Amino acid sequence: MKRESRLIVLAGLALLVPVALANQQTDHLRDLAKQAKSKGDLDQAATDLCQAAGIDPSHYQKKCERAQADARKELQVYEGYFKTGSFEFQQKDYAGAIRDLSKIIYGPYHDQALSLIQQAKSSLPGGNNTDGRQKLLLQAAQAAYQRGDFDAAAAQAGQIQLPALQPAAKQLLTNIKVYQDTMTQGDLLANKGDYLGAEEKYSFAIKIKADGPGSPADKLQQMQAKLTNQATTQAQAATDASKPAQPQPKVDYAARVKNGLANANRNEAKGDYKAALHDFDAVLVLDGLQAEALAGKQRVLAELKRDPKALTDSLEDGIRSYYASNFEKASESISLYLDGGGLHNKGAAHFYLAASLLSQAILEDPRDEVQMRSLRENADQQFQMARQEKYVPIETLVSPRILAEWTKTGSQQ
Repeated sequence: MKRESRLIVLAGLALLVPVALANQQTDHLRDLAKQAKSKGDLDQAATDLCQAAGIDPSHYQKKCERAQADARKELQVYEGYFKTGSFEFQQKDYAGAIRDLSKIIYGPYHDQALSLIQQAKSSLPGGNNTDGRQKLLLQAAQAAYQRGDFDAAAAQAGQIQLPALQPAAKQLLTNIKVYQDTMTQGDLLANKGDYLGAEEKYSFAIKIKADGPGSPADKLQQMQAKLTNQATTQAQAATDASKPAQPQPKVDYAARVKNGLANANRNEAKGDYKAALHDFDAVLVLDGLQAEALAGKQRVLAELKRDPKALTDSLEDGIRSYYASNFEKASESISLYLDGGGLHNKGAAHFYLAASLLSQAILEDPRDEVQMRSLRENADQQFQMARQEKYVPIETLVSPRILAEWTKTGSQQ
């Protein structure tokens, strides 16, 4: 009897050994996936979790699928970084190219990005003979930015004095400012109940730094939930035929013009000419012949023409917005560059303005034929002006649909 009991125990242990080994394997793969994810290598994290799913599908199959989806999304982000970095390299913004291309950790663009990074580094003034401490300071600023410590990143980047490193430091500071401004605007819009506007701001902030301060992903989710609730409420109201239709409040255009002019004059007085121009344009949308807005716009444009750097920054911001699929902002920033008299990159400005307008037309409600036609006609004119400037786009950086329209305008000449 004792011998039979011992055999039963041994048989039970024999069954438990493979289970224990399997658990060890999946635990090890899970830990490897966590390490890979912490380093930003979502592709490797997905590979590790999917190997674990092959051993224990009930616990890891869904995790594998989510990790694969995250890796695919990251590849789309990397494609944007590659296009932006390649454009910066073409424009000899080597520090900017190194910054954006260095974000590509894996995927089909990784090897090409490494090659361009090496070329960009060798093209920087001073090559590899720059001051070591300044380089370490910049690396520390970039590391702080990546982990979301914007205060430390800004403090360190602000200490960069070496000319060869200043473009990268300046770009880091610009990214931080744009991110913080975008998050602030999103919070203001959310507090005003403009959930759609806030959603757009938080989405743009995520494209700059998905895990940045203020949790833009969480706030985006909150806005989407509020928009869903709004849509449900509106649908219920629309089906409630028993209630009489409420008269729509009349828009007080005079008050909106007055407020717009006040904002424009305030921004102009502060020297924020970009914001002032935006405000004057908003007034002119309401009243195209408003004399104070017309005069203010001319004053602001004259000031911007005296600041070539501001115009160049506006063009760069417009092209980044285009690749971030924020086409309205891209059109606004690039138009500012052209209206302000930007000369050095007119061909590129006309081309990317056309691409932004055409992208808006593609996304426009097909029922709004007038708006679609206007956007397309304007885009065609911008393509023609880009050709007059002898501009030749890099085809790998532009979608086939945009290239097809570009080619079509060429055949019309």
